[in-house]
Amino acid sequence: MSNYTIKDFESGMEEELVKVGTEVASKWVWPYQHSLEGFKNIISRPDFDPELLLSCIKDGKIVGYVLAGIGEKSLNRPDLKEDCLYARIFYPRVLPGHENATDLLMEKIIEALQKKDVELVRTRVSSMREGSIQYIERWGFTQNKTYPVGYKLYYNYELSKGKIERTIKDVMEFDKERDLEECITWVAGFFIVSREQAEKYILDINSREDLVSHLVIREEGKLAGYCYACPNSINEKIIASFYIEAINDNYFDQLILQTINASIERYADFFLIDLVYGVRKYEETVKSLGLTKVATWGVFEKSL
Repeated sequence: MSNYTIKDFESGMEEELVKVGTEVASKWVWPYQHSLEGFKNIISRPDFDPELLLSCIKDGKIVGYVLAGIGEKSLNRPDLKEDCLYARIFYPRVLPGHENATDLLMEKIIEALQKKDVELVRTRVSSMREGSIQYIERWGFTQNKTYPVGYKLYYNYELSKGKIERTIKDVMEFDKERDLEECITWVAGFFIVSREQAEKYILDINSREDLVSHLVIREEGKLAGYCYACPNSINEKIIASFYIEAINDNYFDQLILQTINASIERYADFFLIDLVYGVRKYEETVKSLGLTKVATWGVFEKSL
């Protein structure tokens, strides 16, 4: 461990951090990583603390990093409100061959949070990051009771299996004039954001050049199903539903089927669906379409 040193963030590290994070994530069933623009947004915020973005250095190169945010809201939905100072640790990203650096990063980020009087830390781990659930438990983290392991699931469909032969009769393409207002209501409620934020998100999605599908189902003049799907930002051969919801199994099936067909036409390798919160009720219907569970998620927490 003496070969590694920990360093607070300094301007100019962003590109190397993106490179490290992308390499670590590239083999996951759903690779995700802060983009260069994402890092620049983080470090430009008035409340950004360079002592909470730590890099692990060996031979002058970054081999891993960890990020934490005090008051970070992304794991703090309304039913997780705390009356103490709370922080989120974004699980460390460490290059292959440098796994021992993970312990050092965890140790130092927890020390940094303790010095800032943080009382509770939370982190989110997934089985697609091999050993991460067992690792975080060894650090004394326990499952959050509201969002334990399994609260969020990834199901995958290998597109080489071809189209699924079932009827798709109710799906229509999204129409801004007809559908936007109702879609805003659905998206704002799901992600717990303002209507303005939801509208921007939907319109940004609708204008993406790589948009795979943007679909609605209507019943008696009202929105009854809605989804949109795009490729992964690191691996465009993986396509996922970034949002999907419907009022019943039949409509949910049709949205998935149409998106799988569109993904096949893009010559992608996999279609992935994220089952979380209210959408978990459709797990059995997703299985019936031949999708396979490939990852489970859990939120863990620790009092400092």
